[in-house]
Amino acid sequence: MLKQLVWKIKEDFKKITFYPECKFGPNLSQDHGAYWEKRRQTDEPVLSNWQKQRADLVLGFLEKGSTVLDIGCGDGAILKYFKDKADIRGIGVDIDEKSIERVRSLGLEAIKMDINDLENIKNLPEVDYITGFEIIEHMPNPEQFVYRLKDKAKKGFIFSTPNTGYYAHRLRLLFGRFPLQWIAHPGEHVRFWTVKDMKFWVRAIGFRLSKFILYEGLPILNKIWPSMYAQGMIIYIKNKD
Repeated sequence: MLKQLVWKIKEDFKKITFYPECKFGPNLSQDHGAYWEKRRQTDEPVLSNWQKQRADLVLGFLEKGSTVLDIGCGDGAILKYFKDKADIRGIGVDIDEKSIERVRSLGLEAIKMDINDLENIKNLPEVDYITGFEIIEHMPNPEQFVYRLKDKAKKGFIFSTPNTGYYAHRLRLLFGRFPLQWIAHPGEHVRFWTVKDMKFWVRAIGFRLSKFILYEGLPILNKIWPSMYAQGMIIYIKNKD
């Protein structure tokens, strides 16, 4: 555990002055397909260690055989993991055609849809749970997004987002750089939350947190001071108590 802590600190410090490779110019655009191509490391849907940790935490909320709709599903790796572990009926939603094809190739249902157009949400099926992993920070109006999803999730919805209060992000600010949370385009994230911000935000839009989990980040320290040393947040809101 100590070795893992030291390694993580070293990796974080490398990123204090780091910027992803990005050629700014007239052809730079926020192409969703290009974003996923850059993220994919293999043709097979594989979860990274931190994604698996997040998925295992979310599995604790899902009953076996429940219906789960994952918005912004990408290549379907998370839904496939849920199906293998909890025998869920998985439905993926994404705008990228290649992602939709990959999801269907896994034996999962898929819907091609642009969820940035909030009017499309009314066309989604009702399910037990709706999940959205690292989605709301990409949206200019996540408040309306969450409001409209409420009627589609019979039991509840679960979403995750980065903790902008993570110590490495604070250090970047200290050295004059904005927290680094993008991969292919600097405009990927348009909303940002710290732990306190998220708790306030959920209450402010009229919901009650059923479960709030902080995960990833610096081992050991993320248990002692999670708002500073945990890298991600999982928010679970029950639709009916």
